[in-house]
Amino acid sequence: MKKLIMAVGMAAMVLSGLMAAPKVSKETKAKMKELTKKYEKLGYVIQKDPKTKKPYDFGGMKVVMADWWTNPNGSLAEKSKSPVEEDRKQFRQWLNYTYNMDADEAGIGGWGSHPQTVANFCTTGGEENYIFIIDGRSISAGLKAYLFWDLNKLEGVDWTQKKWLPGVTEKMTKNGAVYGCAPTLHPEPKTGMYFNKRLLKEANINPDSIYDMQRDGTWTWESWEKILKTVTRDIDNDGVVDIWGTANVSDQFCGAAVMSNGSAYIGKDMATGKYTNMLGEEKTIEALNWASTIQQNYEMPYPEGANWDWWYAAFLNGQTVFMVNAQYYANNLAEMVDDWGFVCFPAGPHGDGKYRCGQDENTFVIPGCYDKAHAEKLAKILDLWSDQIPGYAEDSWKEDYYPRFRDERAVDETLVYMAENGRTDYTNLISGLSFGFIPNVYIGAMTPQQAYEEVKNSWDSMIKEQNK
Repeated sequence: MKKLIMAVGMAAMVLSGLMAAPKVSKETKAKMKELTKKYEKLGYVIQKDPKTKKPYDFGGMKVVMADWWTNPNGSLAEKSKSPVEEDRKQFRQWLNYTYNMDADEAGIGGWGSHPQTVANFCTTGGEENYIFIIDGRSISAGLKAYLFWDLNKLEGVDWTQKKWLPGVTEKMTKNGAVYGCAPTLHPEPKTGMYFNKRLLKEANINPDSIYDMQRDGTWTWESWEKILKTVTRDIDNDGVVDIWGTANVSDQFCGAAVMSNGSAYIGKDMATGKYTNMLGEEKTIEALNWASTIQQNYEMPYPEGANWDWWYAAFLNGQTVFMVNAQYYANNLAEMVDDWGFVCFPAGPHGDGKYRCGQDENTFVIPGCYDKAHAEKLAKILDLWSDQIPGYAEDSWKEDYYPRFRDERAVDETLVYMAENGRTDYTNLISGLSFGFIPNVYIGAMTPQQAYEEVKNSWDSMIKEQNK
């Protein structure tokens, strides 16, 4: 496994909770002084307030980067799962100490209630200092109602820094204003394709050949379908298929197919910033027709009485060779008996030759209920808190992923392609957009053209409303 250019080291003591305390132990002070020397030697420059000419001092200000999945007690209270997580935690503890702030990411509610929590607070305000981490559900409503601060109006932060992900900045831009950001050098890799190595070998296919095709640019719809024909087998010759090529969630598979063919459900005119309906585009129709063909010829039939996640169980138990799913699903495959690999979704015939996948990064926003001075403090704390760990190379993001996958090629090749070639997914920015027709298209109960004609008027109406 590739190592970091410079490992910062593991924390020797837990410092969470002490950062904003009025009294700090001698041991903690000594540790912080030691870390200051180390980080400065590695190139970190302590930022100074241009007004005081001294390091920023936020007076112990408690700030919560509020999401819905982190430990409610904060990320600094969580047990680190890898060396890079521990080093990141230690660095953020040091940042809190150095700038006299108490910043942390924490969950403040469940996934379902988060959009309402965000909307309520941004509208009415409160005593808490929140920087919300949101997804498309809050973005569409927030942009329409102008619930967030325009970051360009907040002084003290260089929003052109490399660490602010361009795709998110573009997504959060409306009428020239930027209402959100994502402080990461690399977007999170999204949907790809898992494969069972044992089942491939039993069908006389070298599992590494899948990675090789991806590397050589020959991993396409056509090449994958040839493999599906080979691996979908009746092993005992009783007339019943025993091993199926694949099993998937219809909307996930269809969305990946459309993206891989150089299209999307919702587009955006970059000149005007207006969203467009692309469901009826030729490339989209082609992708959905192909997806239906794959389902009807190579997908395992729905087992009677099975749970909703039967497709996952089928892959886990070695009944299917391929499964389309998000990269984070690798966490659920840790105990899978058969060895497995992970590649991008194969390229469609009318794409640009790159392995495209949807990019839908969680976004940081500053509530518009704060006054400008207060919002600028929050913006600067976010800027400081999101700095990269000193001594880590730009590709150190891979270190979070190596422990989750069975082989390094999944990280060094697949995840790199996915991160570099992702395209912004605008579907969840259109409030009320429904994809209830996708399952019927997937199983061939209706054609993509029929689906488009059925929802065209409602889609156009919702897009028009969002474009106001």
